[in-house]
Formats: sequence, C-alpha cells, structure tokens
Amino acid sequence: MNRPLVQTWRALRARPTTTTHVRAYARRRVGYSIEELESEQVPLIKQVQEIVHPSQHTQLQKTRTISQTADSDSLGFVLEAELHRRRKEAFKQLHELYDHIQGGHRLKDREPEQTDHEQQKLSRTEYGAFLEGFVEMGDIKGSVRVLRDMRESGTQPVNTQYAMVMRAAANAFRAPEVFAVGEEMQRAGVEDYSGFFNSLLRCLGRSGQIEYAYAVYLEMTERRVEPQGPGSAALIVGLAQIGEVDISLQVMKATLGRGTTLGQDVFMGLLHEAGIHMHHAAYVFAFRQLTDVFGAQLPEGDSLAGLDVAARAGDVALAGEIVERLRQSNTPLEEKHFEPLLAAVLARKQWMPAMRVLNMMRQAGYGKAAATLRPLERAVASAEEPEQLAETVFAVVTDCRNEQTLAVDHVTLDALVSGLAQSGCVEAAASRLATWYAQLGVVRSTSSYECVIEGCVARRNKTVAERMLMQLIDERLQPSQRIYEAMIHIALLQPNYEDAFVYLEAMKAHAMVPAWRTLAAIVRRCARVRDVRAQTALKEMRRLGLVVTPVLASFAQNAGRSPRNMGALKSSETEPKDVSLNDLFDNDSFRV
Repeated sequence: MNRPLVQTWRALRARPTTTTHVRAYARRRVGYSIEELESEQVPLIKQVQEIVHPSQHTQLQKTRTISQTADSDSLGFVLEAELHRRRKEAFKQLHELYDHIQGGHRLKDREPEQTDHEQQKLSRTEYGAFLEGFVEMGDIKGSVRVLRDMRESGTQPVNTQYAMVMRAAANAFRAPEVFAVGEEMQRAGVEDYSGFFNSLLRCLGRSGQIEYAYAVYLEMTERRVEPQGPGSAALIVGLAQIGEVDISLQVMKATLGRGTTLGQDVFMGLLHEAGIHMHHAAYVFAFRQLTDVFGAQLPEGDSLAGLDVAARAGDVALAGEIVERLRQSNTPLEEKHFEPLLAAVLARKQWMPAMRVLNMMRQAGYGKAAATLRPLERAVASAEEPEQLAETVFAVVTDCRNEQTLAVDHVTLDALVSGLAQSGCVEAAASRLATWYAQLGVVRSTSSYECVIEGCVARRNKTVAERMLMQLIDERLQPSQRIYEAMIHIALLQPNYEDAFVYLEAMKAHAMVPAWRTLAAIVRRCARVRDVRAQTALKEMRRLGLVVTPVLASFAQNAGRSPRNMGALKSSETEPKDVSLNDLFDNDSFRV
C-alpha cells in the first residue's frame, strides 16, 4: 500500500502531473491515499493530523498556483486570503469529522467482537489528537467540548490536557472558556486548581479586565494558590495603568516575597505609571530594583517624571541620584533637569543646598527666570510666619553671597519679597524692598516693584501701591504693563475709581494694549453705577479685536444686573389687582 518515496516520485515524473496525482502524492507523504481516506480505512489520528497540518507539498503546490495567477501587487493579499480560507476549511472539516465519529460512525477496521458502546468510544490517544487539533486551530470551545466528552465517556483527561486548553484560552484572552475548563476540572474531581487560576489571572490581566483579575488574585490568596510570574506581571502592570499604584506595589512586593522572579519590563511599567501618577513610594521601589538589580539605564522621560516625583515629595537623595545618572550617561543637563532638584531641596527647607543648586544652574546658564524660584515664593507665602521665614532665608542668602555669588541677585530677592506680598504682608514687603537690596548691593528692577504692587491688589492697599509706583518713577524705571494693570484694578476697587482711567490713558500713551481682563473689569465697575463709560469700554474692546461675551454685553446694558437676576426680577413683578369692598368684607379674616 505504501510505496517508498523514491518510487512515488518516479511514478509522478513518468507522466504529466495532475491534481489527482498531487493529492495522491500528498496523502502518501503521511502514509495513506485518497481512496483510503474516503473509504475510512485511514487511522483516525492520521486524518486529524492531515486536516490540521496538511503536507508541505500541497501547500507549495497551492502557493505556486496562486503566484502564477495573481499579479505582484495583490499577491500578498491573495496568499493571506487563501490562508484564511484554508484555516476555515480545516476548521469545518475537523468539526465534521468529530461529529461524524461521535455520531456513531466508527472506522471500519474495528474488531467484530466489540460492543456498540465500545465501538463508538474513542481511545485516549484519539481524544488527545482531536484535542490538540482544536487547540492548534484556535477553537477553544471545541477543545472544551472534547474535554467534556472525555469525562462523560469515562476517559479522564490528564492535567497537562487541561493546562494546554487553558493556556490557549489565556493567550487568546478568552476568559469564559477558561471558566469552562475550570468547571470541567471541578466536575472531574481535579483538586489542583493552580493551573486554572493562573491561566485565568493571566487572561484577565492581559485582556485589560484588571478588576476581575484582582478579584481572582484575592481568591487565589485565600485558597493559598501561588500566582505564577506571567499572571502576576500582567496584574501588576494593569493595576498601575488604571491608577491603582498602591495596590500594584503591594502585589509586586508580595510576588517578590514568594520568590517569584519578575522581568525588567514589569518594573519599568510600574516606574512609568508611578511617574505619571506622582506616586513616590512606588517610583522609589521600582527605581531601586531597576538600578541596583538590573543595572538599567532609565529613559530620559521616566527620569524627568522621577525628578517631578522627587520635587513634590522633597526627596533630595532621589533627585540628586537621577541627575547624577543622567550626567554619567552623557545626557546634556538642562534647566528641566535642575528645576525639580531645586524644588525638592526647597520643599525640605534646606536653604543652603538650594543656594548651591541655584548657583550651579546659573553657572550653566539656567535659572535666571522668576519661574525657577516659584517654589521659594510659594513656601514663604504659605508659611505660618511669613516674615520670620523670609528673614531666615535672607540670612542664608547673606551668608553665602561670597561663595555662591551667582545665586544672589534680584531674582532671588524678588521671590522673597513676592512671597511676603502674596501672604498679605504688603507693608513688610515694601520695607524689605527698601532694605534688603541695599544691604546686599543688589539693584532693584521693575519686576521687584511688580511683586509688591501685585500683592496690593488682593489687599486693596492703594497707599502702598502708589508709594511703590512713585519710587519706581523716582529711580527712573519704566512701569511695565503688569504694573499699570495692577494699578487699574486697585483703583477700580476704591469708591472713587477715576484713577483707573488715568492709568489706562498712560498705558495707551506707552503703546500698551490693555488685556481683556482689565477692560472687562472697567465695564463691570462702570455698569454697576450706571456710568456711560461702560459702553465706551465695550466699543474699545471691539476695536481692539477682543471678544465681547453676551454676558458682559448684557451686564452693561442692564446697568450692572445679570440676565439671570433680571429674569428673577421680572417674574417677581405682579400687576396690582383691584379689590372691591365686597370681596374684602367677605373674607373670613374681617368677620367679627
């Protein structure tokens, strides 16, 4: 029946190749012919193998035929379509064969003395062939069906077969099929559920169903089932991605405590999400694992996120180590690397190290903007004793002026004065503006006066603001637009707001365009007292191309009353009713 391969090849070469010969040759490659397959004389396992894994010669012949008929542009698409058609056909054939066998049609080479039940029952090896075939085709439901038929026929599946189906379901993110396999294991009386839980954990974690995955993890913990590495890794990264960084860190520590090894990508995923969500503990833990255990070099983006985390938590050691590693990796250090380090030092109220960092930044050409010292400004403004804290920092600045010369300038002093002004200590800020700069020999600038005048807006302190403006002019400094607008807002808060128009005309004389906020404040202030200059300010806004919102226009039109209030007033107004004397005396309240 089975001729040697050389004889088969010679027989095919003796006459023109036809489809029948190719099919016959393909079947002989696996030990049987087409006639034997059609007459069901071929072993069942061979039939399953041929459906799932066709011979290489058949695949080459189909590929050659397609390449000859299809053009070069559509060849890849045609091959992919043919592969999809082939898998679909094999899927159908495998189901038809299994239904045919389970329906009572057995091979013709069975023993005559076998009973009908024994003749219909498949052997363990044949069940295994179908099971592997369904798994290979990606048919998880068919695999579960084979497991169920094996249990019902009395053939107990082994644990490796359960594990094979669950692994395939987990890789395909098919959680219902994993549950179905678990139910089959429970009906079969299998006591070892570790494979089921780990497959389910991996499947749910990788498919993005993190809440369910964590519920499975808790169930495994109660049952004392040890989670394996792939499932734990998917759960750790998934929890961090949905913002549950705390729980992710707990799961990671528990996993490492059991001796389970996690890959570098898991720690990198936790580090990345901890940087996004500003979680200090998780970032430090992942950072230590990556640097100390794996010796990894962090990407610059994650390093910048770590600097922000360190700045918020005031972790000077972490910020300094990240900056040092960036320097060792030949990454050009810029202002974005130094500013978080400075913020971390300032958050810890380490004033002298902060001056050193600032001096180092100035040496590199950075840190000259006022935004660099915003953390110092906020620290003074939010302190319980702003004046005392400002004096403490000023004493440190005075002590280091000979060593950290670049750190002592008007920008540093402006941050202290601005912090005092924002805290409400306007008089103290104006006093320090006159003494601190002279004591250190620092020249005041326009921004120095801006700090005090803008602080006067919240306190409605017109006296100090006008005094600062006069000193600014006496020093022959040009007032900036921020100073003019602050003076306008202070004037609008006074009962007599005529000075606001004086400062507005001064801005126009210096070719300064008022901001929308300033003109809108003028419109509202004039509308409240029915000043006709509200309409003039609206026309000025339209002339400058600024947006006049319907609310603002209606506010000016209705003399300082919003449309909502106008509607309430209209609804409350009722027409007077004429009440006759008869109606009045008919009322029970007037009866004696």
